Amino acid sequence: MAAGRPSAAPGVFSVTGPNAIVDWVVVELRSNNSLLTPIATHAALLQRDGDVVSVDGVSAVRFLTVAPGLYHVAVRHRNHLGVMTAEVLNLTNVPVLVDFTSQAVPLYGATPCEGNGTTRMLWLGNANLDKKVIHQGPYNDTFTLFSSVVSAPGNVNHNQNYMLEGYLTTDYNLDGYSIFNGPNNDRSFTFIQAGVSCGVVNCIFVEQIP
Repeated sequence: MAAGRPSAAPGVFSVTGPNAIVDWVVVELRSNNSLLTPIATHAALLQRDGDVVSVDGVSAVRFLTVAPGLYHVAVRHRNHLGVMTAEVLNLTNVPVLVDFTSQAVPLYGATPCEGNGTTRMLWLGNANLDKKVIHQGPYNDTFTLFSSVVSAPGNVNHNQNYMLEGYLTTDYNLDGYSIFNGPNNDRSFTFIQAGVSCGVVNCIFVEQIP
């Protein structure tokens, strides 16, 4: 099944509460024989409570053209580092729950995501789409955020606290705005993430999907 972002069902984005749709993700299947290449990819929707569902906003994600078997499951997001199960799962026509937030589900690679108590979260801030998150240092994502904001067409005075509206990779907290300086700025998220997780702001988080 080809990757893409198909049209969602009518009314999907009008849902409120924990099942409100907040973004798109891509779900991949890989086998032990071809870890480097997805066997199939599928666009899916992310709910506010963290559930990933089909484009109708409620159903399980189904790979209708893929035969039942043993597969690794991976999830990617536009500006977070993706994750993949370390072990293959026996996938059939009966939906199976894969809880990437749970410590009980082994993930592929070293430090593939952030641990917050008993809940895991994706590393955020991959603004330049190089499969790394770097707050400070060579090829850092902070510069991508800065450049996007100060060079925005509407930012005629090149203000660093300009609120750049749009569906952009530089919007780390997914509030619809990319902000370099000022209240609710996105730069602070990668700063805190690096400081809390590494103790230094120039540490590098690398996506562990092969």
